[in-house]
Amino acid sequence: MISRRRFIRDMSGIIAGAGLVGLPVLKWVSEQQPVDRYIRTMMGTNVEIVLIGLDRETATSAAGQAFATMEAVANRLTVFDPSSALNRLSSHAGAGLTRLAPDLEAVLRQADTIRLATDGAFTPAILPLSRLWRPTQTHLPDDAAIEEALDAVLHADVQLPSAGWGEMTSTTRLDLGGIAKGYVVDQAVRTLRAAGVTDGIVDAGGDLRLLGSRNGQPWRIGIPDPAQPDRIARVLYLRDAAVATSGDYERFFVVDGVRYHHIVDPRTGYPARAVRSFTVVLPDGMSADAAATAGFILGGGPGLDFVARIGGEALAVDAAERWVRTGGLNDRRV
Repeated sequence: MISRRRFIRDMSGIIAGAGLVGLPVLKWVSEQQPVDRYIRTMMGTNVEIVLIGLDRETATSAAGQAFATMEAVANRLTVFDPSSALNRLSSHAGAGLTRLAPDLEAVLRQADTIRLATDGAFTPAILPLSRLWRPTQTHLPDDAAIEEALDAVLHADVQLPSAGWGEMTSTTRLDLGGIAKGYVVDQAVRTLRAAGVTDGIVDAGGDLRLLGSRNGQPWRIGIPDPAQPDRIARVLYLRDAAVATSGDYERFFVVDGVRYHHIVDPRTGYPARAVRSFTVVLPDGMSADAAATAGFILGGGPGLDFVARIGGEALAVDAAERWVRTGGLNDRRV
């Protein structure tokens, strides 16, 4: 049975900004150009690649190369594999300088840039807190556990003194979940472009990179209504851009009738409450991914100002269900 969300996309020709690209692309473009669609599960989500205007053999080869790139990069940045480059850095805490994989260094440097630009609203040292607020929780963490985690986050320290080298002077482990997926998508796009792809989409569970256009027209990106996530409420019209959305409506748990989501404010130790959804448009996926998380934590006005300062556009739904946006965004109500 087709889901209501998929039905909405198929009927309106809109790509959901926080889910799979789906069938509309085939319907829109296939009458004029070849369209090939590939899906693989990785990074805890379904990753979809849609390629336009290629012969089948070239498209299949390009998608296969892109998936291989994503898997290799994701494996270096994951917190879930003890042998990953990220966890090797954490395991050397207090032991002096250690060599960094280029992917890890690139993500850490951008994470630190976003951390400084947001006065700590975004941090790669969020792991002690995010562990307390996993969506599988059945009870609230106690105050002592939150205070201990907050202290660990506050005193986390990663030094990047020179190219290729890094040092952790604290024992706080890192979690790049708020930035790594966007970087992985960026690397897939580099691989696709090297293979000759000019038009297409890479969608990693809502972290989108849009290449070129859809048969000469802008891509239409649907942003869900947080109060009714199956309903598309706004549409963005974009070319060659990265889009990322952070929201409180997909990963959460409920205790005593109150919903607690997974996006934790590292300054308070509790899930951020100022907005319900925060979407960012930037040229690259790594920056968009991190900025969506940071903007969600900062809240409507401050979050929009932050994204504007780094050259992006943003659309948010605040706690009162009001839609707010930066001035240069091309969007429409549905």
